[in-house]
Amino acid sequence: MLISGMQLRHSLTPRFFAGVFNKRKPTKKDLDHYDVVVIGCNLGGVLSRQLDKVSHGKYKIMVVLDQNINQITPIRQIYEQQKTAKTDFLLNAKLSLNMYTAHSDQVGCSTILPEENAIVLRNGRRIGYNQLVVAMGQQVNYDAIKGFEEAWQDFDSPVFTNLDHPSWRSSNHKYTRWHYNFNHGEAYFCIPQFPFSGEVESYNFFLSQRIWEWQTANGRQSPIKKFTIIQPNERFVQYNDAGDSFFKEELKRRNINVEYGLKLVEVNKQYNTATFEDVKTGNRQTRNFNHLYAVAPTKAHEPLVKAGLTTSKGLLDVNIKTLQHNKYKNIFGLGDVNDLPTTNCFWAGFHQLHVVRNNIERNIAGKSLNAEYDGYSKVPIILGQNTLTFLCHKYNNENAWHNLYFSNGGFLAALRYYNWCKNFKKAFIDIYLEKNWGPPYYKIKKSFKLPEGEKDDHGFLSKLLPGKKDSHH
Repeated sequence: MLISGMQLRHSLTPRFFAGVFNKRKPTKKDLDHYDVVVIGCNLGGVLSRQLDKVSHGKYKIMVVLDQNINQITPIRQIYEQQKTAKTDFLLNAKLSLNMYTAHSDQVGCSTILPEENAIVLRNGRRIGYNQLVVAMGQQVNYDAIKGFEEAWQDFDSPVFTNLDHPSWRSSNHKYTRWHYNFNHGEAYFCIPQFPFSGEVESYNFFLSQRIWEWQTANGRQSPIKKFTIIQPNERFVQYNDAGDSFFKEELKRRNINVEYGLKLVEVNKQYNTATFEDVKTGNRQTRNFNHLYAVAPTKAHEPLVKAGLTTSKGLLDVNIKTLQHNKYKNIFGLGDVNDLPTTNCFWAGFHQLHVVRNNIERNIAGKSLNAEYDGYSKVPIILGQNTLTFLCHKYNNENAWHNLYFSNGGFLAALRYYNWCKNFKKAFIDIYLEKNWGPPYYKIKKSFKLPEGEKDDHGFLSKLLPGKKDSHH
């Protein structure tokens, strides 16, 4: 596992030194029951930090994680440009946990028993909970494309995707070759059917087009080439008309070919052929390619489906405002795993953190849920080698005030790009390490308006005397 000096410095402090300079001890990892169990250690880990700090350590929290690396997908495109290092893109998952939170030592969840308020880990261990947070993201399913993983893993095969293969060593830089090793012939960018993780966030084709345009003009690439996007869906952005129109108009303006109604189902590494299936008729066609990029398709998490927690899309069935499960009132969802009418991405989940944290505390106290998520989502769109805009919207197709600002390029788009490359790799470390609380105040926790008639009893004394109050808002 690749860990930077900053990551190592902070990963040594949790649990190693807990209790050395203060009286509080870490929550034991071997308890049979916890106040809050969180499944997932990306945003789930950040949530556990916030909940522990705001409650002054009142709750026993267990985070269930099944991998030791988090890939920071919002900076994937600048990572593919080599504008940020591997150690900024691949973060130690345990960075998001503080020294007091218990974790499952990379043993994931195999079964959820919502009627019994319990989960079962893959090693057979049963853990009870009062409140459960599902923050598992969407499950990648490369098996849906026959032969894909073999080609993706092979350094010399011109097959790429929006994740790093777990077997790659730190010296493997295949991820840069999509943009910089295409010379001629047929290039394909393949989008999976909705729902999938990386909608908009993984659309790097504008950047590719600009790089290849420059290489052609400077004699580094043959003018005999064709770039095609394989799009099985009717839209590029499910829940924002302005964003969807922008992609379609910009693709037309740049003369990038789009073929609708097809999906990638097979890759042959030996012959560099791809098989596409018509999503309506099932008819298949095989084509040669010189370069191919496929956004990872996803599938439903089996434990969620078996527990009856999902919608027909295979995503978690939650109230779109409170993020509480529609059937089981002590279960909450966080991030991409939720079935929400907004663009799922890191920043959408980031804006859900306070809502889930607040509502868990009030649910434990037997109070009504007063925090609501408005569907806010913010996704970077890389327009070229040094320009960037953002897709920003809320529920009901409502555009945020800065949606697609400077999407025509220019100085301010370049300034946004510079800021994204220079500052945001550190921003994600800050989020993990509790230096950035999230919206809207960033350095302090967010409180929500109390229901009419309810008094605020969470004042100054509760901070001096932690644990004396029964609830926090």
